[in-house]
Amino acid sequence: MSDSATKAVPHQTQCHVSSTTSDTVPHKQCHVRHSATSAVPRHTVPRQQSHVSNMTGLPGQLANESIADYKQRFHAQLALIEAEEQRQLAAKAAQLQAEAAATAEKLRLQAEADADAQARRKEAQDLLQRHEANSIERLKFWHFEPNGDDATPEEQHKEFMAKLVTKLVYTCNHLQSELANLQRAVRNHKTQHEDATWAPDACVQDLEHPPRPDAGASSSAPSSRQLEERVDHVGAMLGDISTFAAPTTISSQLHTLKTEVQQL
Repeated sequence: MSDSATKAVPHQTQCHVSSTTSDTVPHKQCHVRHSATSAVPRHTVPRQQSHVSNMTGLPGQLANESIADYKQRFHAQLALIEAEEQRQLAAKAAQLQAEAAATAEKLRLQAEADADAQARRKEAQDLLQRHEANSIERLKFWHFEPNGDDATPEEQHKEFMAKLVTKLVYTCNHLQSELANLQRAVRNHKTQHEDATWAPDACVQDLEHPPRPDAGASSSAPSSRQLEERVDHVGAMLGDISTFAAPTTISSQLHTLKTEVQQL
């Protein structure tokens, strides 16, 4: 009878009836009974119990999972995380070691290249000094001094040719030195270009994606190999110019030398 009355009577009427029908029940008890019966309906009790169960569960705990199973699964995940961390640390250490080894190898190769270049420069300098001494010895036979103050036109021509040959040989020796420096610069540039092209990472990329010829590049531009060959050819010509047999070959040698130098 009381339960059916509680369901049928509205919210405010139930509190009013309860407080008026009983003189012994205080008003405060009516307020407590009113809040208990009105705030928790019967159809919302299971939802409230489920909410309390979720609030008391641990983070990451599955539904209907015991604490022992949750603990075992949590320790397994920790073991996997620690193993992955150790693997990443080992990979990082191996990478750093490989980079250090590559840097040391590069420094060693650079030191060897510098020593070899220094030896070649010394050898070229010694060869140039010997060549200059031999040229000076040959010029002694071409040097001419006229007899007296009034020289004939033939003697003036011989004196002019002797001075011209002397200056020409010194100029050729200087050009040989400059061309040797240019040749070393071209070889160093070629070596640096090859090192940058054939680096380990670039090699892997070239194997995976073969480079296509650049359509926008000019085909008439001389390559490093052609430039080096031209420098070698001019150097050989300068080496041959001191072995001429007569002054009549000077003009042809100078014209050819000028043409070759303009092509560089």
